[in-house]
Amino acid sequence: MYRGTYAQPGGSSRRRRRRTNLFLALVFLLELAVIGGFAAWLLLPEEPNRPESSQPGPEQPSVSAPVEPEPVPEDPAVTQARTQLLEEARQLMRGYYYEEALQLLDGAPDLANDETDALRQELADLQAQLVPYADGQFYHIFFHSLIVDTDKAFDGDYDAPGYDLYMTTVSEFEAMLPKLQEAGFVLVDIHDLVEFQDGVAVRKEILLPPGKKPLVLSVDDVNYYQYMADDGFASRLDLDENGQVKAVVDGVLTDNGDVVPILGRYVAEHPEFSWRGAKGILALTGYEGAFGYRITDLEDYDEATGQAMLQKTQAVAQALRETGWQIACHSYTHNQYWNNRTITMEQIQYDIGRWKRDIAPYVGETDIFISPFGVSFARDDARMAFLREQGFSIYCHVDSTMPTKWDGSWFIQGRINLDGLTMKRYPERISQYFFDPSEILDPARPQ
Repeated sequence: MYRGTYAQPGGSSRRRRRRTNLFLALVFLLELAVIGGFAAWLLLPEEPNRPESSQPGPEQPSVSAPVEPEPVPEDPAVTQARTQLLEEARQLMRGYYYEEALQLLDGAPDLANDETDALRQELADLQAQLVPYADGQFYHIFFHSLIVDTDKAFDGDYDAPGYDLYMTTVSEFEAMLPKLQEAGFVLVDIHDLVEFQDGVAVRKEILLPPGKKPLVLSVDDVNYYQYMADDGFASRLDLDENGQVKAVVDGVLTDNGDVVPILGRYVAEHPEFSWRGAKGILALTGYEGAFGYRITDLEDYDEATGQAMLQKTQAVAQALRETGWQIACHSYTHNQYWNNRTITMEQIQYDIGRWKRDIAPYVGETDIFISPFGVSFARDDARMAFLREQGFSIYCHVDSTMPTKWDGSWFIQGRINLDGLTMKRYPERISQYFFDPSEILDPARPQ
């Protein structure tokens, strides 16, 4: 059906009613809004009274924490002095000079800071950790002059077999030192092991860091005998411009020509290997002088040369003693009557008398006797009694088990030779205590 604009009956009246209803709804909503706003106003908190003013008040500054002043930079000279102080104290600490390191720090209160306090605490802790060495096994190794030039030493001549048996090469000795350190050994002065109470030798308590084992080292025949010339050895000990003891090899002063300078260099780099600077014992005979200086054959030299050799011997001995070395008597003659134990009382009196007269005045007195050929005598032997009367109270012989005894008025200690003989023929004697000698054996040795 077509509707077009045709109006439905009653349509206009219904539209008027809808408009009226819409108007009433809007009025109702408006009233609700007014009532809600009034209620919200009633619930607002009362605003505090403000002083009347026609001008706005000054802006209040914000409150913040006080500003710390900038730290004043430390004087570079003070910083440098503290750095040097700490380095010196740490070096002392590495060599077990704990008390001396503490005294060094305490002597510089103006340099104290957190670093020095921390080091002081570390030193105190290390001191507290020291324990008495309670084991019954002690250790003593010995050497002769080191072979510097293996081509000359092992050249097949008359002396070559003896060098192969009784000597150690430079490369072997240098390889031994870190192995000994890694195994927990620390060099000690032999006097740290004994004290005498009313003339009786008793074991002396030695405090070491946990796990450390005391090691004594000695070198026999530090005389540089004439028969060794041109065979690949040093010719003497001498002092460098700083007063340090070095070895002379082919006329050149060097720090790798024998035990003394090599060990000195190693300890300087590894102070932990030496208990308070201890190095070892140098055993001297006398029939060809001392340290390579022919001071017992002065008639063969002019007076000026003789006096120079005597002075040099004294200077070398003093420098050695000041750097942790002890000097021992190794007899004067090193004669075969020592080796076969046939030495008579008359002979031993002559022998020791010559050493006391011609060697001791220039190298210093000693209480250590290192026996020629490593021989030992019974404690009640008259020859032992004579040696004791001459002021010797420490007697060192050769025994691969290194027995150590506090025997009446004597301290007696056996030593093991770390040379070609032991390394090649009896390696187990070394490996059971120290290291595997096959790992350091010089390939230049005769096969």
